[in-house]
Amino acid sequence: MSPAVLALIMLAIVIVCIVSNKVPMNFVKFVVPIVFCLLMGYNITETSNIILKQISTVMSQTGYMLLFGLIYFVMLTETGMFDIMVNAVIKRIGNKLNVVSVMALTTVIGAIAYLTANMSTTYLITFPIVIPLFKKFKLNRDYAFIICQMAVAAMCWLPWGIGLIMSATMAGTNAESLAAASIPWGLCFIPAIVLHWVYFAYKHKKEHGTLGLPEGVEHDQETASDSLKDKPNARPKMFLANLIVFIGVIVALAYFKISSYLVFIAASIITSYVNYPKNFNDVWNKASGTFFNVLIMLLAICFYLAVFNAAPEDGSRLSMVASLAQTLEGIFPAFLMRYMHIIFLILAVPIIYFIPYQLYNALYPLFISVGSAFGLTPIMIIAPFVCNLALATSVTPMNSATYVGTTLCEVETEPYTKRAAPVMFVTNLVVLLVALLFGVLHL
Repeated sequence: MSPAVLALIMLAIVIVCIVSNKVPMNFVKFVVPIVFCLLMGYNITETSNIILKQISTVMSQTGYMLLFGLIYFVMLTETGMFDIMVNAVIKRIGNKLNVVSVMALTTVIGAIAYLTANMSTTYLITFPIVIPLFKKFKLNRDYAFIICQMAVAAMCWLPWGIGLIMSATMAGTNAESLAAASIPWGLCFIPAIVLHWVYFAYKHKKEHGTLGLPEGVEHDQETASDSLKDKPNARPKMFLANLIVFIGVIVALAYFKISSYLVFIAASIITSYVNYPKNFNDVWNKASGTFFNVLIMLLAICFYLAVFNAAPEDGSRLSMVASLAQTLEGIFPAFLMRYMHIIFLILAVPIIYFIPYQLYNALYPLFISVGSAFGLTPIMIIAPFVCNLALATSVTPMNSATYVGTTLCEVETEPYTKRAAPVMFVTNLVVLLVALLFGVLHL
């Protein structure tokens, strides 16, 4: 049986499990890939090596960063630093602060945080700051994730971003050229961002009757400060020290480009020692527990990705991804060939909801080859995907960063992805329409 057929069967099983919600996704992602790897002809030893290689790659790229990043930001939240910052904003602005300004603040912080060029790091920086505000305004926390992701998508043109560098490599061009072509796509997100603010504000006002603080909260300026008394680990007197370390983390990640996990290790050690010299281990144990669920999901995704991309080094056998791409080239209608990349761009959200985004990376050479026959350059073909795929990767249970975001937003991952996917699908269409109107999308 060909890898493409096996891939489709595996995808069908995953889709059925997601839709039916009868089988735990972790079980599906751990067990099903192993079975299909064996069906592809790999023995137990080869299968284990394939999976271990994938785990090693993912952990070195993102896993350790997630581990220490989550530990650091959970620890920082425990100190009450973000509570104090939120309280100061509310006290300063008072009744002028409303849900629209909270959403705008989320966009700005998310955009700044993405200077680190890493989605998970952006979530780790943004959500601990804004989620307390969302709670105070009784604003749906799904909105926080969606709005932050829009800021991320609009900033995905950064030339040092991993996604852009990967796309540039697949397109056979340099990162700077692709970044320059992707900037107009980032600008096309601005109308969609504003529409999100308007739409979410409308829904919130319809539900709560106001865009301001709920009744009884706006005059209770001491409530948030008093809430620190209920947190035994809160260290309000160490606010300045914690803020200095926090700023140092941002500078180290964005400006000096120091490895993120090294930055978070150092920041975690400093923060825990400065704030909790007498119960150092207790705080570490509490903070590290947050990572467990994300780690399990990360390993499950590694199993899935490993099998999906598995191929012998000698090229004697195609991977599932490569085989799917080859099959697609053979069955795609000729009259639609010119618009193949646009069709896949339109369908990015529903497709990537069920399958790894790496499928699109595998299809880039196909898109470029087809586009060249119609006078489209590789950059013209690939540039739209750089920013727009960020929408899709934020609402798929196949992406480890999604679990980081939902954990920090305090929402359940799979229900969130089902609620957010339709919103992001429509948003993607809006961005494409804006790009078409302003001549950014080349037909």
